[in-house]
Amino acid sequence: STRPILRDYCIRYNNEVVKRNLPINEYGFATFNFFEWTHDEEMDFCSKYLEKAVLSAPIKENAKEIIEKLKEDNYIYIITSRKKPHFSEPYELTKKFLDKNGIVYDELIVGCEDKYNFCLDNNIEIMIDDEPQNINPISKVMPVIVFDGVQNSMCEGNNILKVDNWNEVYDIIKNIK
Repeated sequence: STRPILRDYCIRYNNEVVKRNLPINEYGFATFNFFEWTHDEEMDFCSKYLEKAVLSAPIKENAKEIIEKLKEDNYIYIITSRKKPHFSEPYELTKKFLDKNGIVYDELIVGCEDKYNFCLDNNIEIMIDDEPQNINPISKVMPVIVFDGVQNSMCEGNNILKVDNWNEVYDIIKNIK
């Protein structure tokens, strides 16, 4: 998950560059909502630190192995909302991160601003996401597996399946299918 390392980068930038003593939003999950930065401050952060933060983020334990097992019987989409101008080359950056960590997939989708309709249009049966603006609407039409965290703690519902690790993800998907 990029959230912990992104949070650290945002705190450092806020303290060393912004210097306005802004309070952190502990429910934040992206550059636009950890602090109430101006648009220029956010873009400055993105141009200087965002890609470095993403590439240095560790993957969750067993993610590589479980995704490999799931890919044997499933079509794996990696769907991200990463886009320009926050990222200079969102596809290349995401691919580099996935390749570096040995994450296998069938299709990489970047710049997806409407994951709900993407899921519907592509007959996706189960979604894994961590952002409330995706979890809540998608869970109305399909199960959403959510790595439990402060940023999505308010997400609750029958189709919202909270997990702590990739082994739990595997068990849920195998039981649903």
